[in-house]
Amino acid sequence: MSTTTVRRRWHAAAALVVTASLALSACAREDDGGSSDSASATHEVEDYFGTVELPVDPQRVVAGDGATLGNLFALGVKPVAAAANANSLPHHLAEQMDGVVDVRQGDDVNWEKVLELGPDLFITFAGSEDDAWNKELYDAATATGVPTFGYLYNYVHLEQIEHNFTETARAVGKEDVATERLEALHDRIAELAERVEQAGLGDVPVSVLRVGEDGFRSIRIGTSESIAFRALGIAQPEGQTDPEQFSIDISEENLDLLDSAHTLFVYEDDTGVGELDEVESSPLWEGLPAVQAGRVHQVSSGVWNSIDITGFELILDDIEEYFIAPAEAG
Repeated sequence: MSTTTVRRRWHAAAALVVTASLALSACAREDDGGSSDSASATHEVEDYFGTVELPVDPQRVVAGDGATLGNLFALGVKPVAAAANANSLPHHLAEQMDGVVDVRQGDDVNWEKVLELGPDLFITFAGSEDDAWNKELYDAATATGVPTFGYLYNYVHLEQIEHNFTETARAVGKEDVATERLEALHDRIAELAERVEQAGLGDVPVSVLRVGEDGFRSIRIGTSESIAFRALGIAQPEGQTDPEQFSIDISEENLDLLDSAHTLFVYEDDTGVGELDEVESSPLWEGLPAVQAGRVHQVSSGVWNSIDITGFELILDDIEEYFIAPAEAG
């Protein structure tokens, strides 16, 4: 997988990562006298870059990105701070942000603000298998003296979403919580997959259209919703099945690429309010089989853009409500 593709996925999913210079972090460390004492007990853990020493029971965690933030919440860990803006997070994360300090400063992290909070652990994703594309942020965090954990990150396949979750759990000593949560997720996937098969939905193709600002439109084929379709045995149309392709850019002029979709899920970015009206005014839109049959479902952009484990579970809920249950009801 190319570096460009991974970075594109990162920005397209609105993962909120910030970078900072080593000089800034060093200055903050001098001004504040270093981070607060970590938990008394520490242990050695392997992260993306090697062996790091972390507190066994961290109490004041800082999330360096939105994906880590969501997975911390799912583990029952409320961080003291995050490099994330509550106003741009999915609702299921934003509603948990009370008391979590936003430590962003433009496109950087305000390390002085971080250190004032006395953190004992900073967690963020480090990069993909062949490219540590978030190393600058990782290095800036370690330069402050705060114990830092970076993990291998991706979200093209279900096992990668699970890996992001279990790595975050490993950093905060919540492996047992992660195991229970994933066991429940696997049970739910198995139950829904069986219902898909029994309802004869396995060969009924489903497409997802994302609508954004400034005319941005794309068919989603390599993001969380497509991971859910594949896990449940739900088909996607020909030409929309390669998750490594990530997405297919379209416009009002070639909406007929959605002709083969039996059911269509659509979401409009918060920054693209009103853009869906423009799409729906296209004659090609009115001619789509899914539109004519009333099988178009508008869903939350925040949820369907999610890359945390809770967001994935909420996508499963939508698929059950709008696709599986109606078929079962006849």
